[in-house]
Amino acid sequence: MFVVAVEGELDMNTATDLERELEGPLAAQQALLIDLSGCEFIDSTGIALIVRSWQALDGDGDGSGGLALCGIGQQVKRVLDITGLEATIPTHQSREQALERLRS
Repeated sequence: MFVVAVEGELDMNTATDLERELEGPLAAQQALLIDLSGCEFIDSTGIALIVRSWQALDGDGDGSGGLALCGIGQQVKRVLDITGLEATIPTHQSREQALERLRS
């Protein structure tokens, strides 16, 4: 299982850094937790990267894939709500809850 923490802004200027961090977990098809508790802002580039990662780990779309998000702040939550992704990609308040879900 991999945990990747996002700090600051996740936008077109920083998404490539996160993309590099996600290469290993995605190639290994390992459970992945993206901790957004330190993420202050996310734009469509960041959302697209998260969606691609989720699709790579949950190709059949049944929600049983190995990707979860935690630490969703107000701005990130708003973007996930607007895009409908909060209902699709598993999100959790705490890292502990997300890790427990990924282990089961």
